[in-house]
Amino acid sequence: MSQNKPFYKKQLRKLYAFNALGNLSIAGAAWVLLLVSQGYSLFEVGIAETVFHLVSITAEIPSGVFADVFGRKKSLALSCVCVVISALTRAYWDSFAGVLVSIAFSALSYNFFTGSDNALAYDSLLEENAKDRYDGYISTQTVIYRVANGIATLAAGIAVMIGNTAAQLISVGIASVQFILVMTIKENKVIVNRQEISVRRRIHESVTESMLFLKGNSKVARLIFRNCLVGAIDILLLFFLQARLPMAGVSDIVLGPLLFIMSMGGVIGAWASSKVKEWQFRKLFIVCLILVSSGFLAAFTKIPVVMTLGGFLAAFADDMIQIRADVELNNMIPSAQRATLISVNSFCFSMVMIVLSPLAGIVFGAA
Repeated sequence: MSQNKPFYKKQLRKLYAFNALGNLSIAGAAWVLLLVSQGYSLFEVGIAETVFHLVSITAEIPSGVFADVFGRKKSLALSCVCVVISALTRAYWDSFAGVLVSIAFSALSYNFFTGSDNALAYDSLLEENAKDRYDGYISTQTVIYRVANGIATLAAGIAVMIGNTAAQLISVGIASVQFILVMTIKENKVIVNRQEISVRRRIHESVTESMLFLKGNSKVARLIFRNCLVGAIDILLLFFLQARLPMAGVSDIVLGPLLFIMSMGGVIGAWASSKVKEWQFRKLFIVCLILVSSGFLAAFTKIPVVMTLGGFLAAFADDMIQIRADVELNNMIPSAQRATLISVNSFCFSMVMIVLSPLAGIVFGAA
């Protein structure tokens, strides 16, 4: 094992870098602010978010099957391609239709990414009998996500200053670097060892065995739903606070730092997840739901400090439950269907978001 130890460390470092780069996009972090600055209403923002999740629902599980059949590495590469198409569409197709097409490709990039990165990491560790390190990996990834996204959000005002086109072209450059990085990642053995089996058989096995697994595991279904509910409220809150904070009198210069502070709630939540390992998941869910709901209500106070604290609490609760759910889910599912079954988690998230996104757009737009 000591001989192979450098391999999984190098593999994980590349996945860390991939995640960090993807979340440094100022266009992605400030997409709501960019839309609002171009004159789009919060209701239209809600519609765009709904389109994102409609596409996600359609493509999420097929993208997971793709990753388990053709490779997690190829799936990550396709994610980068979709980011480039999304950014170029948003940069040069100046209409709401262009926004929706861009959002659709953004959703596809998310689909090909979700499940693939975690499956690559977990099975890379599993191959070397080091799966107990996955808890640390996902915690680190969560911190990287929040810090990188926080830095990008900190520059939200810059995105508006340089304009939508320039911000989108930065995303193209970042995705291109990610694509090159993905080409250096090593595919999981569970994928390579099944390449001689026909594609049709691999697809059939991935779908049927995943369905059988879910059918016989109600605990997994409950875990997924609870995690998705908390996550959906947090994501919607942080999106709409980009628009509501300026309405409460926050200047563009101050907006970025406030959004960054909210993101740091997730960093603290990632750290706190290791402190509640002994809690029953149901107890953790109740606590996190109360915290994220309190953050949601704080958004209506029109007091910037209280609104920021609400966003901080929501991010804290989201990442605390997310890490625990991710570790428990990966410990329960089989390697050959790992990306597919993780995609079911994202599928559930999109289902919840489709219901809540337009409602949130109406509520925040009217308040």
